[in-house]
Amino acid sequence: MIRSFMAVRRALQSDVIKIFAYVAASLALGALLAPWLYQIGKGLSEVVEGRQSNGAINFVAKAAGRADFPTFFNRALMLSALVLLFPLMGWLRLGRGPGSFRDTPWSLRLPDSVVILNSGQPLKRNPQGWWQAGTGFVIAAGLLLLSGWLMLQAGCFMWKDAAASTKGALNRFPQAIDWGKAVKGALPGALIVAVIEELLFRGVLLGIFLRAMKPAPAIASLSFLFAFVHFLSPPPLARVPDPEAANAGFILLGQIFSRFADPLSMVSRFSILAMVGVVLAYARYRTASLWLPVGLHAGWVFGIGIFKAATWPVAGLPEVVRWLVGLSLLEGLLPLSVVVATGVLVHLMTRPVEPAADYRS
Repeated sequence: MIRSFMAVRRALQSDVIKIFAYVAASLALGALLAPWLYQIGKGLSEVVEGRQSNGAINFVAKAAGRADFPTFFNRALMLSALVLLFPLMGWLRLGRGPGSFRDTPWSLRLPDSVVILNSGQPLKRNPQGWWQAGTGFVIAAGLLLLSGWLMLQAGCFMWKDAAASTKGALNRFPQAIDWGKAVKGALPGALIVAVIEELLFRGVLLGIFLRAMKPAPAIASLSFLFAFVHFLSPPPLARVPDPEAANAGFILLGQIFSRFADPLSMVSRFSILAMVGVVLAYARYRTASLWLPVGLHAGWVFGIGIFKAATWPVAGLPEVVRWLVGLSLLEGLLPLSVVVATGVLVHLMTRPVEPAADYRS
């Protein structure tokens, strides 16, 4: 009995278990808050409509008036994650002696104090950081856009300014492509998203996972969490009968989790997100820095954004084709193979350099 109690206590004190509990609590709290946030937002929109008000309030009210319930659900999740972040930070310090912020896993660089029994991996200064970030960006964006060009030639996508696809499918919504605007829209967002998510997932969370388990299961567990979090967006046709009902958030949450039972969604999207997580975590582990994963992440986000700004997916393709190519560069077995190929290149470019042999006697 005592042994069982001690085993449960050790499990509850594991930082990895705490992180998964934090995600579950954020989901539950977000589902509870979503109907209330929806009512507040729609009420604010009705009150402000047709009246002169503060510019910021007017902007928020108009955005709330246009938003649907899934949008409010996403905002509720973000709010819940932020609110619960502070107790999580305190919970992660259980069992540790007092120390400064610099000595906690929430620092921008994992300190040596978080490494126990030589099983962790603190981040180190990388003299090749800029080169690795630039190379990672070019490799990730280049291979992804090359696969997109192949899909265009195969007739799975069409240019937005083209009359038809290469296979003759008509373009019902032709429009000019502004490449300058597309780059300006995709590049800043790609860099911001890459830096923030890499600091969180590969900088903080992978450091926590690595001191709780060996590298392979640590990378696999974090990659599953990374894919799970990014897979939580509501389905395109998600609808809730009564958005103001107390259980509306849980109804939508059930629709989101139903995607895990869809083989096409799991293969075409979840598997890609998980493999992206593996490649990024492996790049961080091999280099002991965030430069390469930031470059790779930014390259993928930039490639997806540029391709989306310049192309339309072709509707009516056979179901078997949808297993290979989805509605974006983040879906399908072909983009999955591109991510795997990128991972192979990451492995090759991060191999340790053997010192040159000295044949002098």
